[in-house]
Amino acid sequence: MANAYTYNKSLSGGREPLRVLVPFSAGSSATVERGAILELASGNFIELDADQSMAGVIAVADEEIKATSLAGYYPVIVPRPGDVFDYDLSAAANPSRGDSLYWVSATTLTTSGSNILCKVFDHSGYPQQQGRADVGDVLDRGTTIRNTTRVSVMFLAAVSYYVALQA
Repeated sequence: MANAYTYNKSLSGGREPLRVLVPFSAGSSATVERGAILELASGNFIELDADQSMAGVIAVADEEIKATSLAGYYPVIVPRPGDVFDYDLSAAANPSRGDSLYWVSATTLTTSGSNILCKVFDHSGYPQQQGRADVGDVLDRGTTIRNTTRVSVMFLAAVSYYVALQA
C-alpha cells in the first residue's frame, strides 16, 4: 500500500471522518503505518496482527508512528456506518459488492478467512454503465467483473471502536 491514505468517503452526506486521539504504547514496539488497521489490545492501539474475533476494537491509523515516537495519544479514524476506506487485496480477485473480506496484514485484506472484518463496497473491476443503442451509444461495456488488487470497503459495525464509544 506504500503508506497510502485509506479514507475514501462517507455515504452520509460528505461528513468528515471521525478522528479521535487514542493511546499507543510507543513507536519502539512497532512502527505504525498511516492507514493501518488497528486493534485495541491491553489498553493501547496496535496494528491488527491476526485473523481473530473482534468486537468494538478496530480503528484506522491517521498518522504514522515511528520508532522514535513517544508513548501517548495519536489520531485514528474510527469507522462509522457509511464510511468507505480503500485497501489492497493480497492477490488479484474479482469480489462482488457485499462480499466479505478478512485480515492478511494491517494494510492488506483477502477474500477468505475465519473472521469477517469488512465488506466490499466497490472496486475498479466493475464495468461502466452499459451503452444504450436507442440514444446512439452502441458500445457494449459487458457484464464481466474484472480482477482488481484494490477495493473500497466498509468495516462491519460490530468490529469498529465506534461500538465501544457508544457503550
